[in-house]
Amino acid sequence: MKVMTMTAAAALICCIASAAFAGHAYIEFDAQENMVLSGPFNAIIPKPEGARIGGPEHSTPSFLAEDLKVSKAGYFADDQFVMVQVETTNAAKGTLTNKTLPVYEMAGEEFRARTGCIDISQQELDADDDPLFEFIELQMVQIVPAVKVVQLFVTSDDGTGEGKILYMRNVPGGCGALTPEFEAEFNAAFERFIESIRNAN
Repeated sequence: MKVMTMTAAAALICCIASAAFAGHAYIEFDAQENMVLSGPFNAIIPKPEGARIGGPEHSTPSFLAEDLKVSKAGYFADDQFVMVQVETTNAAKGTLTNKTLPVYEMAGEEFRARTGCIDISQQELDADDDPLFEFIELQMVQIVPAVKVVQLFVTSDDGTGEGKILYMRNVPGGCGALTPEFEAEFNAAFERFIESIRNAN
């Protein structure tokens, strides 16, 4: 799974306004278990019906002279989930960018995104120490033998903040069994989720 550098997602709706970075906890849940984003993005992400919440988790990793502040949380079901991640960096302005990613149209909006199907074995999961997958495994979501994935990206105007939304759904027969009907339902479900964010903001 080293091929999947998928650190989850956040706040990808055009109406989300930038704000001054405050504190470090960029994601919290309100009393109704909706996600409340702050920091580089201000937004509410409504809880999908019947979902379990995971997180939020906050961390401050460092890489050489770069210090990051990262918050992540998610909504989970037995065979699918959506995760949100917000991070900021103390590196130079413009460090974080999504301009090299393809543009997709979803819910009437254009987004920078990655999408695809990925085969995953339990052995790969057990050997991978990626913090994202360790977090997902704690939520007891079935992702073996494959997942259909879409990951959307947004960056702050100054390029020091990034939000990601990562949506995965289990493909029971593996990527070779992926059907047009599965993909159409997957895309429709994710578009409904994006539309719910727009309506909440």
